[in-house]
Amino acid sequence: MPTPPDLINFQILAGIPDPLLERFLALAVPRDFGPGDTIHERGQPAEHFSLLLDGKALLQVRLPPDIIVSLGSLNPGYCFGFSALTPGEVHDHTVVAARACRTLAVPGTALVGLIQDAPAFGVPFLLAMYRLVNDRLTLRTSQFLTLLTRHPDLSPA
Repeated sequence: MPTPPDLINFQILAGIPDPLLERFLALAVPRDFGPGDTIHERGQPAEHFSLLLDGKALLQVRLPPDIIVSLGSLNPGYCFGFSALTPGEVHDHTVVAARACRTLAVPGTALVGLIQDAPAFGVPFLLAMYRLVNDRLTLRTSQFLTLLTRHPDLSPA
């Protein structure tokens, strides 16, 4: 099982004291995935927040009938499954192991409990999560605008 020093690459956990990281790790379950395994599926209940400890995964959206759009690759230090922090939510994306992966999966309800019970964990965690979500929104907006500028029907006449 990882220890607090093993979490140094996770910006979302920066500034959190080791005793609280130990409480966080006590909630976590290590999970291993082989190449091609689905870590979580779009539309399925979001039950776990995950940290990618090792390997590489792909963030994907599948469009009918047979199109898979890769939104990005996930490397160690990346976290995903934010939807698990809201009861009843489903995953917005599919995450697939591109090569063997090891994750730490934390039940969303348990993580919310830790955030509420320990402000010294919750405040830095939520501020870091805000920065990550904001960065991802900025990236997706940029990608969308780039796509629009290259669309042949939208070019100047």
